[in-house]
Amino acid sequence: MRKITGYLLLLGLASGLAGCASQTGNNASNDTADTAVDTTPDVALADTYWKLTALADGEIAEPIDNQREAHLVLHREEQRLAGATGCNQLMGNYERDARQITFDQVATTMMACHNGADTQRALLDALARTDSWAVDGKTLTLSDDQDETLARFKAVHLY
Repeated sequence: MRKITGYLLLLGLASGLAGCASQTGNNASNDTADTAVDTTPDVALADTYWKLTALADGEIAEPIDNQREAHLVLHREEQRLAGATGCNQLMGNYERDARQITFDQVATTMMACHNGADTQRALLDALARTDSWAVDGKTLTLSDDQDETLARFKAVHLY
């Protein structure tokens, strides 16, 4: 079962990347010799390990020794949310379309953590207030209904 799931995840990621690779967002005829063009394809939102890098207040999310780093994985199948808050494991559901995303039934384990509780609170608050999402290359940004950034994540390739 794990082998089949792994193959399906790889197939989904490959097809998502293939679709994104053909859309650079820039017209080559408008490029000039001194203008750098970012042709990095956008990483797929679903089935990607998204490591938390910053929160709304600009606070950089640093991993804490002996604790799992804060991250999200939005599983395409059954639209499940999984991850960690930097303190506890995270789970829930999500619904999304081309621009909007909402998280629902978000829950965490209840381990006591000496460090990371502030990051956990801020991440859970960000997920509760999230209205929209955007992927730019390897960066995921979650924003509220006023288009204010709530959290930023970086795609991490596990293989």
